[in-house]
Amino acid sequence: MSTATPPVTPRAHVLVAVKELHVAKTRLSGVFDVADRTGLVLSMLRDTLTVVRDVDSVVGVTVVTPDAAVARLARSVGAHVYADPTSTPVEGSVDEQGSEGDQGEHGLNAALAAAADHVRKNEQGVDVVALQADLPSLRRDEFGEALAAARTGGRSVVVDHHGTGTAALFSCDPSVPLDPQFGPGSARRHLESGARPLHGHWPGLRTDVDTADDLDTARALGVGPATRAALDAATPIAASPGGKS
Repeated sequence: MSTATPPVTPRAHVLVAVKELHVAKTRLSGVFDVADRTGLVLSMLRDTLTVVRDVDSVVGVTVVTPDAAVARLARSVGAHVYADPTSTPVEGSVDEQGSEGDQGEHGLNAALAAAADHVRKNEQGVDVVALQADLPSLRRDEFGEALAAARTGGRSVVVDHHGTGTAALFSCDPSVPLDPQFGPGSARRHLESGARPLHGHWPGLRTDVDTADDLDTARALGVGPATRAALDAATPIAASPGGKS
């Protein structure tokens, strides 16, 4: 009778942070009005969550947010919700112990770090991934390949298509904290803090959408159904005479 220990199947939990909708995607304010921007943010999130939940080794997805509308969408596609502990708590979330604290990118990073700690306390041995919420061109095979590459050890990063931001941050060792450092120039900070760059042809994974040019790039790659419907329904703001929109 064999006493060999059966191989452990890798498991991953994906964290996606989303700001309050009223401050989301302000760099698209010259393209869409507030209502259309809100619809686009939620639609890109829906497409992103749908893709990662379909990856075989992903056993959980948690959206970190202070926004009730974002939380409702997350739950509607089977994701958990973790209230940003630096903001107003979201009713019915995993952790409702919200308090006043630093805002902006520091608050977002603190929220992701707290969520990662929560996941690892409840799911022993799980890999943790911090993923951008606005990846409308993401494909399941891209994320699966990046996750497999990350599992060669420690902490690693997928740099975005601009070469300066972070599309995804992985911690595939329970002893290595996620240590998120998102914000302007985050790729450099993640690399300087010891994360390995992951190399692969993953255009959908690398294309997060913040500007009109990003949106054009995503459209050229092909976007998910929710994003496509939101774009079809949106009314772009007309350019003013002699200027740009």
